[in-house]
Amino acid sequence: MIRKEKFSEYELYTISSDELSISVATLGATLTNVSLRGSDNLVLAYPSAEDYLSCSSYVGAVIGRYANRIAGSRFTLGGTVYDLTPNENGNQLHGGPQSFDRRRWEAAVVDDSTVCFTLHSPDGDNGFPGELTASVTYSVEGSAFRMDFSGKADRDTIYAPTTHAYWKLGSTCARDLTLCINSDRYLPVDGKLIPTGEQADVTGTEFDFRMPRPIGQFYDHCFILRGGEPALRLSDGSISMELFTDFEGVQMYTGSVSGFEGFPGAALEPEFCPDSPNRPEFESPVLRAGEVFSKYIEYRFE
Repeated sequence: MIRKEKFSEYELYTISSDELSISVATLGATLTNVSLRGSDNLVLAYPSAEDYLSCSSYVGAVIGRYANRIAGSRFTLGGTVYDLTPNENGNQLHGGPQSFDRRRWEAAVVDDSTVCFTLHSPDGDNGFPGELTASVTYSVEGSAFRMDFSGKADRDTIYAPTTHAYWKLGSTCARDLTLCINSDRYLPVDGKLIPTGEQADVTGTEFDFRMPRPIGQFYDHCFILRGGEPALRLSDGSISMELFTDFEGVQMYTGSVSGFEGFPGAALEPEFCPDSPNRPEFESPVLRAGEVFSKYIEYRFE
């Protein structure tokens, strides 16, 4: 079942099954609500579109063109150097200023459990080459929902989207949540949170989540997924969530969030590795002209 309503100057689509309900706004294709069998909202959310536009933490939004950081706001593609619009310590974060999270997406109902959100990104958008048509399709089935990302450009470009949902489940502090990540390696970072180039073994470190344990502290790091399913499990003791994806890594951020006290949510962002346009050792985020980008994220609850 799908319900459409106004969300200030935007629209809000609620997709429901007998077990799960999610709401997505045309502002940023933003996930504003996840409820399991009548539970409280499992993700952080603001009450109005104006609150989302005034925040600086990307709460619930779809990120693009490039999720995470590109060092020096620069990359080379096809022998051409592209200078991007910086927005964090000389680097570009999450696609640059006023990017996908701040834009109106066009929504189309596909069927009674699926809505597709589409955005046109012009050539030169925050420095990225090529006209890009990006879409993300949200679908609900039983106690699970899925996000399918697609994209097509008229020139070779970089495309690496993700979702920036902050998960709280039923907890008031994300660092109390129990987490298990299917990962043997993480990426150490420098003072500007750019990967140093090392892929470090998690064994014996605070980055070892191969067995379930409380998050416990601050993280803003990428974990390299080792394959197998699920990619991670998150639990508050009464509700558990499993995440499935074909992205190479997952970024975990457990710091402060605009407009909230303490550490109320954990951002778990399946994505290409940070700075991958400049790092040939990582999966390439290059989208060739005419090719179709395709990645997915699926959440299952119980």
